[in-house]
Amino acid sequence: MLLAGIAITIGSCKKDTINPSEEESTPTASGFNNANAKAMFNNLATPLHSFTINASSYHTYVCANGTKISISPYAFLTQSGVAVTGVVQIEVKDVLSKKDMILNNAIPVSNGRLLVSGGEVYFNATQGGQQLKLNPASIVYYQVPSINPSYQMREFYASAGSNLSNTNLNWTTDTSSAFTNTIAVVQDTSSGSGNNYYYYFQSDSLNWSNCDYFYSNPGAKTTCTVSLTGSADNSNSAVFLSLNGANVLVRLYATSYNSITQQFESFLNSIPEGVNYTVVVVSFDGTNYYYGSKAVTMTTNMVINMPVLNQTTKSQIETNLSTLP
Repeated sequence: MLLAGIAITIGSCKKDTINPSEEESTPTASGFNNANAKAMFNNLATPLHSFTINASSYHTYVCANGTKISISPYAFLTQSGVAVTGVVQIEVKDVLSKKDMILNNAIPVSNGRLLVSGGEVYFNATQGGQQLKLNPASIVYYQVPSINPSYQMREFYASAGSNLSNTNLNWTTDTSSAFTNTIAVVQDTSSGSGNNYYYYFQSDSLNWSNCDYFYSNPGAKTTCTVSLTGSADNSNSAVFLSLNGANVLVRLYATSYNSITQQFESFLNSIPEGVNYTVVVVSFDGTNYYYGSKAVTMTTNMVINMPVLNQTTKSQIETNLSTLP
C-alpha cells in the first residue's frame, strides 16, 4: 500500500501473453448483427469527451466520473516510430460503475472468467486523423477513484474503439514474472476527510485499460440459461448477470441464443453457484425501450425465466441500473 506523499515508481505494463489457464472458456462470439441491438447501445452509451493538447507540454484531464489522466511531454509516436509534436486530438471516457458498464457494453470478462473491476478507462490519441501510439520513453498514467479500494488490482487491456455497440471487450493481462505487481492504492487527502482513495497506474497502450482482478469463488461453477418472453430476443435485447455486492458483471452473448426456446446461455461452467445475482435485460425495438430484472440465487444448470419486459425510457433504465446491488 502506498500512501499520498510517498514517492511512487510505476513500471510499464505489457499485455503480450495470456496465462493458458485463462483460456478455458473462450467466448464464442464478439458482436451483434442487428440494427436495433446496435442502436440501443449507441443510444445508451455515456458521452465520449474530446479535446486537443500540445504534444510537447504536460497535461492533465479529469474524466466525467473523476478519473484523472496525466500526459507527459512527447508521450506519442507515429505508427512508424517518429516522435509527435504539435496538436494532438485526445478522446477519453471512464467507466467505473455497473450502470456505466452495461450502458457502454464494457463488461469485465477475460476469456470467459469473471473480473472484479475497479474501473475502466478509454484513452486514445490521433493527429490529423492518423492513429498514434504511446512513446515508451514517456509516461501516461491514470488515477481512478475508489471509496473502498482493493489491494489485489492489476492492469488489464482490451483493443477496441470507444463505440462498443457492435463489439464485446475481452480483457487480457501480462502474466510474466516481471509484471506481476498489483496496482498502487493511494490515499487522496485533498478533501481533508482521508476516506477517498485512487488506483494509480501507468499505461503502455492506447484504447481500453482496466484495473481489476479475477473473481475467486471456491465453490462449484455452472452454466445458466435465461429465458425471455414476448418479442424480446437476440435481435433486440441484451442479457446481463450482475453479481450482488461486487463490481462483477457477465453478459450472455447474442450468439448463444436459441430462437426455438427463446433462451440465452452463459459461458460453460463459469458461473459460481450459491451466489446471489440480479439478472438484467435491456431491449430496444427501434422506437421504445424495455427493461426487466430478477433477483436469483444460482443453482446447478439454473434456468431463469424472465417476465415480460416493461416499456420504459432511457433515463429510467439509467436510474434502474444505478440501484444494482
